[in-house]
Amino acid sequence: MKHTQASSPRAYSPSLDNLRNLLIIRGIALLGQTGVLAYVLLASRTTASLVGVTISLALLALLTIASLWRTTRPWPVADNEFLAQLMVDVLGWTSLMYFSGGASNPFVSYYIVPLVIAAAVLPWRHTWIIAGASLLAYSLLLYFYVPFPLFTPHAAMGHGDGTNVHILGMWFNFLFSAGLITYFVVRMASTLRLQDAQAVTQREDRLRDDQIMAVASLAAGTAHELGTPLSTMTVLVDEMLQDPDLPDQAQQDCELLKAQLTLCRSTLSELSRTAELSSAQHTRPVAAGDFARQTLERWAVRRPGVIYSFECAVNSPVLKLDPTMHQALENLLNNAADSGSQKIALSVHWTTREASIRVRDWGPGIRAELLEQLGKPIIHADKSGLGIGLMLTQASVQRHGGRIELRNLREGGTLATLTLPINTPEESSPQQ
Repeated sequence: MKHTQASSPRAYSPSLDNLRNLLIIRGIALLGQTGVLAYVLLASRTTASLVGVTISLALLALLTIASLWRTTRPWPVADNEFLAQLMVDVLGWTSLMYFSGGASNPFVSYYIVPLVIAAAVLPWRHTWIIAGASLLAYSLLLYFYVPFPLFTPHAAMGHGDGTNVHILGMWFNFLFSAGLITYFVVRMASTLRLQDAQAVTQREDRLRDDQIMAVASLAAGTAHELGTPLSTMTVLVDEMLQDPDLPDQAQQDCELLKAQLTLCRSTLSELSRTAELSSAQHTRPVAAGDFARQTLERWAVRRPGVIYSFECAVNSPVLKLDPTMHQALENLLNNAADSGSQKIALSVHWTTREASIRVRDWGPGIRAELLEQLGKPIIHADKSGLGIGLMLTQASVQRHGGRIELRNLREGGTLATLTLPINTPEESSPQQ
């Protein structure tokens, strides 16, 4: 039996859906004008004044059909394309109005439709373009048009004096409505888009906090579970060292093993202590240079194969940090070392408001698609990491009012910048 593979459904695109809605609105308007055309044809039994209207309707219908076919393609809909479609509406409608009575045609108020759509969908400058084009077209139609029997029955001798108080009032009404829509609807649409962006950010923050809590709970449970086997191994090593018949080589191995077990117990104790201090929001003032240097020296003990350099001027500013910031900077150092770079440069720079700690490596850099996901709740990391560690780092830095920036350098390698706000002397003084 022959099986056919079903194609995966295409992802929903709001811009493409907006374009389809615009084309549907245009199609409804064209059907309305076609109805008017049919009514005139049946009532007057003449086609003398319908040639221009018919050609305009046909061209707009063809453009609409072509645009509907375009919506079946997987091409993204940019703002400029949407602007072009609205300009087609304005120009096409101007052609229809010109051949059907100009501003005296009651359908001239359709100009307000593309203006409202532009105000709700497009940026501010694009909306003003549509507003200007619609107002210009409406103004020209006050004086330049082909008389249409249904709407301009008294303009057979010419249309130069066709602008009366009623039509002029319609023009002023359109001008007033266009101004209000362009200003207030654009502001409201911008507010809604801003609220949507803030809601997305809040959802990502909640998701990241949930993941951080899960990781923290797992780390706390792991630390608790590792305490018992480490104690058992320490007791066994002590008993082996007390054996007088233990060979010298085995005794040296046991001494090394005991030192490593002591380091593991110390790391677990520090992990628990850091969690307690962080939960109590314990912070202390420390100079930016001292913080970076101490973290680098402590990290270098665990990565002896990496060559590092440190650069910092004297009198570095004071930062107010908690113990988690040491781990945050160590994560950046680990990422730099895991890239395969044989050397790492750490430098401290500052301005009057913030201090920046830069970690420079000479590795292959970070893939562009991964750079866009860094710091987000869900990161599809590659072999070099940059996953949960960087997410935790980002959370710690944001809690201190700072930020992390990563970028690939043209000369090769990656530059990671940890930026933190500088505390004033009043803020940095210890409380009594």
